[in-house]
Amino acid sequence: MGLFRDLMLQLDLQSETQIYLGLYERETHRYIRNAARTCEWVIDVGAGKGEMCLYFLKKSDANAIIGFEPDKPESNIFERNLALNGERENKKITVSTKFVGTLTDPCYVALDSMDLDRKRRGFIKIDVEGYELEVLRSGESLFSDGNVDVLLETHSKELEAECVEWFRARRYELKVIRNAWWRVIIPEQRPIAHNRWLWATRGSRSLKKKV
Repeated sequence: MGLFRDLMLQLDLQSETQIYLGLYERETHRYIRNAARTCEWVIDVGAGKGEMCLYFLKKSDANAIIGFEPDKPESNIFERNLALNGERENKKITVSTKFVGTLTDPCYVALDSMDLDRKRRGFIKIDVEGYELEVLRSGESLFSDGNVDVLLETHSKELEAECVEWFRARRYELKVIRNAWWRVIIPEQRPIAHNRWLWATRGSRSLKKKV
């Protein structure tokens, strides 16, 4: 149900029931749908099992979708989910097990090194468990010069404040996506005290409705 209702996904319903019911991170879904209407390329940093990449493959006109997931068990399920949806041979989508960051290392890749048409509208999702700024800094010129919407999960109050400052310095408009009121009843069982999303975009593409 929900955002991924038309997809076939390998799920453990003991821990991933909210994904099945369409409740997991539901607060972000309207932003994702908005991005799917406009983007022509997608980068998913921390792609997990690939559900976001599959969504954009099915629901957008993006002609290049790149999912980065260095955790091998997760990337293996990502590959299986592609197969379940008949998309394993689709040339539009690439699965990488590299980390995204600024380190000069064969296991790392910088966003600025990606072969992307920066004149085209792009979408980047970032969920990297505390390494948000490392990923952002690897795409300094892409974020400064490109035409991109960003959905970024922050993992502490300090990181959220730093990321907000980073984006504002580059003339992005921002919204903090606050947890829905009904999370009191149906929590996501987050392991840390402060964990929420930012939506960053250029002014002409911002969503005016407050969250």
